Amino acid sequence: MKLLLVESSTLLRERLAAMLASLGCAEIVESTAAEDTNRIMRLVQPEIVVMDARLPDESGCEALARVRHACPSACLIVMSSYSSEPYRKRWLQAGADHFFDLSAQLDLLLNVVRRHSQAPLRAVP
Repeated sequence: MKLLLVESSTLLRERLAAMLASLGCAEIVESTAAEDTNRIMRLVQPEIVVMDARLPDESGCEALARVRHACPSACLIVMSSYSSEPYRKRWLQAGADHFFDLSAQLDLLLNVVRRHSQAPLRAVP
């Protein structure tokens, strides 16, 4: 299973990548910004995308829309330390499959990745 991890914080990205690798993700590609993400998506075609809601070079919602367009069957997971219900709803309405508060729901994020990595691939609509 191919997973794209988009997180600008080096420390957090390395920690998350290690946790995701322990789940058996076959290939984890890391990115720090939306610009890199666009190129990587075309090359890798990940089954799961885990991305930070706040990217340094672009609105996360714009990046999410491009990810959804480039990889329509991918499971899109948005993570943030901002967890208010209106913020969460905004991301889900923008096309995220899941939204997790990193300060309280990291285990849930890992469980979703584990489930998707074990499930058969979804058909492209």
